[in-house]
Amino acid sequence: MLSADGFDNAYEELTQATKEFSNVNAETLAGILINHPATLAPLRMIAGLTYNELGVAIRLATGQRVQSGMLRAYEREDLPPAEGSARWLRRAEILRLAAETLIAVVDRRILEVPSAVSASFHSKLDKRDTRQGWTSVAGDAREGVPYSSLLYQRYVGGLWRQVQDAYSEVKGDGILELPLEMLLRDHKVPFWRSPPGAAGARLTAKRYGIDPGPDFLIPDENPAVIIESKVSEDGGTVRDKAARIQRLASLAAQRGLLLCAVVDGKGWSERPSALADVVIATNGRTFSLSTLPYILEVPEVAVWKGRSS
Repeated sequence: MLSADGFDNAYEELTQATKEFSNVNAETLAGILINHPATLAPLRMIAGLTYNELGVAIRLATGQRVQSGMLRAYEREDLPPAEGSARWLRRAEILRLAAETLIAVVDRRILEVPSAVSASFHSKLDKRDTRQGWTSVAGDAREGVPYSSLLYQRYVGGLWRQVQDAYSEVKGDGILELPLEMLLRDHKVPFWRSPPGAAGARLTAKRYGIDPGPDFLIPDENPAVIIESKVSEDGGTVRDKAARIQRLASLAAQRGLLLCAVVDGKGWSERPSALADVVIATNGRTFSLSTLPYILEVPEVAVWKGRSS
């Protein structure tokens, strides 16, 4: 990591190049990143992105795939490649993509929180320096930040791992299960949704004799369809989640039930083989948040539309 002095120096280069963030555009940021790649560190902190998250954001904003390790290497490099060399040109192109993406993130053109889950989740930009995009960044750069804000940042940073752990279960409930529940209710599809947590899964398993208990069953009496949802932000966990869906596929086949899966999160794109296992296990009935409405077109689900009071 950069030292405190190194970070300060990078920040100073950034503020000078952008005139204290009053002149922020993709061309300006690309120029400063190419000449001083350490400025990627304060830029990432403004947007609140890890290297991995920035890599995903670049793909969303530009369609280009960039390894997080390359971003880390450029940000921390000691000796830049010779200007005009193949390595320099490749580095310049990636940093231009990073600049374009950071503009898109702070302008809230990508990575927005879906409205359906806004009550449970907030954007990383919902903080004092980025609430109004680059305008508030410039305001805090000129006028400074209250000491209480620094203390709050320490408070959140120190508890970050606890926050991540606490929200791991909430992510699945809020990001995929809640929108699916709303979709089924809007179309009057009778269903059972497992209560949150391991205890809820055990209750469902006991009620329907299906262990592990799936997240949804349609209809709620004598079900014909089971649905399992899995969010993964970490490629290291998707194999276990895929294995759970595969186990449910075997149980569904034994009981004559149809299995659908709803999966989302960057972890699945990091382990495409695990995603392929899920698609095969569900015979293609695998949906994401963006394709969720199509689950209503599955014939065994469609037949139940309008049959709930």
